[in-house]
Amino acid sequence: MFIIANENYPNRKVPYALNDGNVFKEYCNRTLGVSVKQIRLYENATTGQIIACVAAIRRASEANDGDLNVIFYYAGHAFPDEKTKDAYLLPIDGDNQLVETCYSLKRLYQELGSIKTKSCVCFLDACFSGATREDNMLLTGRGVAIKPKEETPQGNLIVFTSASGNETAHQYEEKQHGLFTYFLLKKMQDSKGTFTLGEMYDYVSKNVKKTSFDVNNKIQTPSVIPSETMTQKWRNIKL
Repeated sequence: MFIIANENYPNRKVPYALNDGNVFKEYCNRTLGVSVKQIRLYENATTGQIIACVAAIRRASEANDGDLNVIFYYAGHAFPDEKTKDAYLLPIDGDNQLVETCYSLKRLYQELGSIKTKSCVCFLDACFSGATREDNMLLTGRGVAIKPKEETPQGNLIVFTSASGNETAHQYEEKQHGLFTYFLLKKMQDSKGTFTLGEMYDYVSKNVKKTSFDVNNKIQTPSVIPSETMTQKWRNIKL
């Protein structure tokens, strides 16, 4: 289990991202039964630490001969390149005006998809349209959100994102979490860890859309993007 929680950016924080990461770790341990020794939490990760995180996943796979299920979770800023529409995760030390200092979503999918696993489930509580959790714009000088280029997972990778297209991934101020993460955690808690990915997605998608409209008067639609290999079986997988 690998968790990246990026909150304390130099210029614009991501409210509650550290809380998201720490509570996700706690629930994975207490609710899903994952040993603390098998959970790695990277708080306010730099570019180098994101690279190290993915490398650690590869080493874990090699140590287990691919006989493992991986969970990768990210809460933090993300953005699209204005020219290419390619999407990027923003490290704490990254500069969204210099994409070479950031970690591309395409690279993440390629890296995770190439690692031998029984399954690799990726949760992304981030907004790839260039907006922030508070509905501001991450990229200065631009007042509209961009629909980022869609990337295709490979291997045994299944990706869950907190919002679709040019939507904003909002925070849930009342609960002090990202909206997507809050309902992901609530499903884990209410089901006592016994749920399929299909059940989880149906619950999270329904509640995020409803709550976002009620609280923010805006639509936020979580999405699931399975690789071709996992298209027919992702719904029945249990964490």
